[in-house]
Parts: sequence; structure tokens; C-alpha cells
Amino acid sequence: MIKILVVEDEALSRQALVSRLRHILRQEGVVESAEDGNQAIHKALEIRPDLILMDIVMPRMNGLEATAVISEHLPDTVIVFLTAYDSFDYAVQAMRAGGRDYLLKPVSEQDLRQLLSKVFNLSGSAGEAEKSPFATAFETWLYSHYAEDVSLENAAYSMGMSAAYFSRKIKAETGATFLEKLTELRVSNAKKRLLMTGLPVGEIGRSVGYPDSNYFVKVFKRSTGLTPSEYREKNGDGR
Repeated sequence: MIKILVVEDEALSRQALVSRLRHILRQEGVVESAEDGNQAIHKALEIRPDLILMDIVMPRMNGLEATAVISEHLPDTVIVFLTAYDSFDYAVQAMRAGGRDYLLKPVSEQDLRQLLSKVFNLSGSAGEAEKSPFATAFETWLYSHYAEDVSLENAAYSMGMSAAYFSRKIKAETGATFLEKLTELRVSNAKKRLLMTGLPVGEIGRSVGYPDSNYFVKVFKRSTGLTPSEYREKNGDGR
């Protein structure tokens, strides 16, 4: 029996996650919830969950503080952070606190299924290789800063490496260059915002790190074969 604890201070988000997880697991799992770090610690020690989905920014005790305590008592529990794309300011600290991975809000059912497949080796994407600490830290840093004017040198400095070594390390572990990973993430988030919001194309471009609207359109089309407007028209709901 799989035991999961959802820690989220926003009631609607917490209820949605619990509902989705129960739907996915059905009779194979037990899903409990907590609304802040203090409750998370007490509930975790009580039920000893296999997996905790932990929000970072919460009142009274945040997710990083709660994770540090829980990891000390339950070192085998997998902790995955929940964070909004624009508020992940604790990238390296989050991994050091004992987190295994992270999910971006809003968390979809597909995200949850992929996570469960990876953590519990369920059907679907079972057998997927676990990311190395470097790959996890790099991707987390990228999620934190991709919308800014960043460079390979910025990232290398943040992770305490030379730019040359950092560049080789990224290529060896991800199979892509720093710029390719950065572009992939920016375009991926641009796609989501094109379909989930009615924001103008230029504003979406700025929100993912492209202040020049024309350059954003060029990069997006090179990656997808469509301009942002064409992508929205083809895949949207008529928004």
C-alpha cells in the first residue's frame, strides 16, 4: 500500500491534488494532507508516508524547514517540492534540504502519473533513469531563473564550477547544451501560457525571458514549426 502526504496551504490546490492522487491510485494507495509545515511533520511521523508532495511557501513553517525535520526522522521518505513557476527562489536550498525533485504548479494528472511511475516504478514510464544530483540541481536552478537574462556563466558561478567544466557536464548528463535546455524550458512554458491565458504574444515572450517580441517569435517557430499565434490558434480552445 502506497502512502502519500500532500502538504499545501491553499485549500483548493490541496483538495485537487488529493483527489487526483486518489483517482490514480484507487485501492493501491492512501492519501493524506496537511496545510502547513507543522502539520506536515506531525502527520508524517504518524503515517510514515512513502512520498510527500511539499509546498515551499507556507505560513508558520515553510516547506524547506519541514523537509529538514522530516528527512532527519524519515530518511527513506521521498519528498518532492511543489512550486509556482515565478516563485522558486530556493532552488539549491530545496535540494539540500532533502528534496528529491519538484513539480511546477498547477500540477496536472499527467505530471502526477509520471512522478508516481518514477518513484514507485508503476506502469507507464517505469524504468526511467533517476536524475543525478547535478542534473537535478541544474534543472532546478534553470526553473528558478529561466525568465531572467541568464547565461551559462551565471549558472556555472551559482553552482561553483568553471563555465567550461559546467558546459561539458551539462552535455554529458543531459545530452544537450545549456542554450538548448534553456530554450526548451522557455518554449515549453510559453506554450502553456499561450493556451492557458489570453495574454498578448509579446507579453508571454517577456514572461519567459524574451524581451524582444520578434526574436521570441523566431525562436518559437524554429522550435515548433509554428509562430506563437499559429500555435495558439491550432491548439487553443478559441480563447
